[in-house]
Amino acid sequence: MVFETARLVVRAAGEEDVDLFYALWTDPRVMKNVGFPEGLPVTRDGLKETLSSQRSSEFDRLLVVQLKATGRAIGECKLSSPDMNGVAEPDVKLLPESWGHRYGVETWRALVDYQFTHTECMAVQATPNVNNIPSIKMQEAVGAVRVSEGVHRFPDSMKHYTTPVPHYVFRLNRSNWKHSRAT
Repeated sequence: MVFETARLVVRAAGEEDVDLFYALWTDPRVMKNVGFPEGLPVTRDGLKETLSSQRSSEFDRLLVVQLKATGRAIGECKLSSPDMNGVAEPDVKLLPESWGHRYGVETWRALVDYQFTHTECMAVQATPNVNNIPSIKMQEAVGAVRVSEGVHRFPDSMKHYTTPVPHYVFRLNRSNWKHSRAT
């Protein structure tokens, strides 16, 4: 286990999680917001290889979000090593049947706390699609502030299965995070 919340456990992903990642990454409802309108073109064999060759650290590897009460996997997340500017970019994706229960906010809040308490990052940043209102609300729920916007474009070699992603950049600085925890 990497961490837990009131309702969730986050643990390292392994080869046994191939079906979860296949379901998440090939689902257009999940992946359209990150530029894959038909889902990510992956295979179970390719996913097994990815899952079997991950780092041992909890950072920059695939993690599984599961319900504490039942052990059922409901999504994935990632902790991020800070870049050269001290910015970490964690991530969370949940299966559609788990949407609407605030599991995303619960996971995101725990990811942000973990980033600030286990790294020297100066800020946590996310780039939700401008049309993904739940993801934007998730950023706002932890006190992140919209600082800019942009459009992510994939390389030409990927254009036949991707779309450009208009996104906002949300950032939560360490000092604001500390202040919110103190109040």
